[in-house]
Amino acid sequence: MKIEFADANLLRICTDEAHKLGLPVAVIQAARRRLVQLEAAADERDLRNLKSLHYKKLQGEKDGKRTVRVNDQYRIVFTLLEMEQPPIINIIALCDTH
Repeated sequence: MKIEFADANLLRICTDEAHKLGLPVAVIQAARRRLVQLEAAADERDLRNLKSLHYKKLQGEKDGKRTVRVNDQYRIVFTLLEMEQPPIINIIALCDTH
């Protein structure tokens, strides 16, 4: 899948400027590993089959958004455009769920 970022600030996760996000180093490293896994997935089925991602479709006011776990505390929130070839993951947030 192709990965895009909704915010230029989030793009820093993939660069040497990731420290400017104010996140712990362990979270940045784990987020980078998750982004590699997301990019390697062919479609949504691959995301569901990787149990370590804890992939979830959100409901209610966040309907249409999806999340994967970075660690016990942080999740990557994104939308999935499956109609495109290859499918596009649009990263919306890297957020603390607690």
